Order: sequence, then structure tokens, then C-alpha cells
Amino acid sequence: MPKWLLCALPIVAIAALSLPVHAEENPYRAPEYGYQYGEIEGPRTLALGGAARAYGLSTSSIPINPANIAAQRIYHFEALFGIDTRAHRLQYGGAIVDSVTSRLAMGVLASKTDLGNDGDPYRRGSLDVRVAAAYPFGDKLSFGVLGHYIRATQDGRGPLGESPVSRGDADDPNFKAFTFDAGFALALSEAIRLAAVGYNLTGTGSALAPLMVGGGLGFRAGDFTAEGNVVGVDRATWGAWKTRVMVGAEYLAGDHYPLRVGYTFDQGSRRHAISGGTGYVDKSFAIDAAVRAEVSAPNDAFGRALVFSVGLRYFYETAAPDASATQF
Repeated sequence: MPKWLLCALPIVAIAALSLPVHAEENPYRAPEYGYQYGEIEGPRTLALGGAARAYGLSTSSIPINPANIAAQRIYHFEALFGIDTRAHRLQYGGAIVDSVTSRLAMGVLASKTDLGNDGDPYRRGSLDVRVAAAYPFGDKLSFGVLGHYIRATQDGRGPLGESPVSRGDADDPNFKAFTFDAGFALALSEAIRLAAVGYNLTGTGSALAPLMVGGGLGFRAGDFTAEGNVVGVDRATWGAWKTRVMVGAEYLAGDHYPLRVGYTFDQGSRRHAISGGTGYVDKSFAIDAAVRAEVSAPNDAFGRALVFSVGLRYFYETAAPDASATQF
């Protein structure tokens, strides 16, 4: 059996343990659940429980901390795919990061989300486009900004009829906004990295793209990386500011096989989740896969989500990156 297939066994185990809680179907999933705060989580970010603001590099840095796109000299492409079995969310897209062409690093990410199955009366969907730029000040500090355009639509009508998340007519979307993120990353030492970032800083007033602020502290020793993040979500989602706590760890085994685990607590929904992932990293490409399972919730009114994500990255730069760079 191939070694990369053996690495996938932890993901299968988590999924198998989580499947019984998904037996009862519920067609409704509130926007703050289905759209996951408007976040785009690649497989590495998902596997680490979202704890990637300090050491989330490569293409995963675009949506989670744009400052990190300047942390490496890279030219990476990635294709992304994700699915939430409870929200019936299908998300797919791609990303590009270029910090080789000039000192000003650039990144672009585009994603399409379909939310709801054939029995869902809402039939929601969204288009999300993000363009990031970052500049390094020496080899320890970098700043980044990101322009974020989101357009969400609802083709169906829910049991409440017209609402702020219903379409007015065939040509007008239910929600459209242009906002921005900003963040920084600081290497306190060769092993410790600090980050802070704000999301949707114009204050859209919507749970589809809520104002969020947070940060992370990461530690790396050789092939091992660990990180903790805290993010606050504004009152547009839950009626009051709520906190999300995330921790994750990663170990690169045999120079090719990243092994990842994570934990998330969401104060707003009062839900706990565990996550895991693995993949294969080579000189010119990487394959990543991850799963997150909600394991505790105050009730099952919306069910417990099981989320999968996979990604395929291609490293375009002429000089082949080393394994420690490409694992992110």
C-alpha cells in the first residue's frame, strides 16, 4: 500500500466516527453556519482547526493573513475543493501567489460556493474574489492588505418569505459587498512567529462577511509546527461579540508527508470541533486533504457539520522549493 494512502487513515477514522450524528437530515442551515463566516478554508487551514494566522504560508495565506504571502520567495498555484455534508455546501476555486516577480508579493483567490441540495427551499450561493498584496520589511516583518468582493444570491424562498437573504428579482443579488482585510506577521525569533489580522474591516453588517479581528502565535522546531489563534466575531452574526479559539499542530514525516491535527471552539454556536489532515509534498507539487468534525454542540437543531477539503498545489518557481517551504 502506498505511504501516502496510509497517511489518509486518520482522516477516514475521524469521518467514520462522525457519520452517526448526520443521520437526521434538516434542509435549513443558517447563513452563519453554511457560509462559515465567509471564510475560505483550504485543506491545511482546515486540518489545523483554523490556527494558521502565524504560520499559514503559500496560497493558504491569502484568505487567512495576507501578510504571509511575502514570507517566502514562491510562485504557487492551487486548485481547491471543499464540501460540508450538513450544510450541503460545495465550494471550489483556485489561488495564485507570486512573491518572486517583485518585492511586492501578490495573491489572487477566487471561489464559488453552492449551498443547499435539491430539497433545500433557499438554494443559496456565492461568488468570492480576493486580491492581496504584501510587502516585507526586512526578513522579520511583513504587512499585507486584501481587497474582498463577495456576491451572494438566493434563488429560492424560505418559509418566512421575503427576508434580507432573499432575492428581490431575477437580476438583483440578495447581498453584495466590497470590503478589505489587513494583517501583519512578525518573526520574534527563528522559532516563534506572531500575527494579527482584521477581516471585512468596512463593517458590512452581515453574517455573510462579518467584521472579525484576531491573531495567532506560532512555534516551529525543525519539522514540527504548533500554533494557537483567537478570533473575535462582531455582533452582526450573534448579536454580541463572540470568540473563536483554535489550536493546531503539524509534523512533516519523511520530508514528504505532513501530519496535521486541530481543535476549534466557537463561542457563538457553542460548538467544539476536531480536525485532521495529511498529504504528500514533492519538489514541484503538493496534495493536501483534511476533515473537520463537530463533536459537541448545545443541541442538534442544525446538526453537526462534517467538512472535507482537498487541494492540489503546483510550484512554478524555477528554483525548486525545499520541503520545509512547500509543506505550507
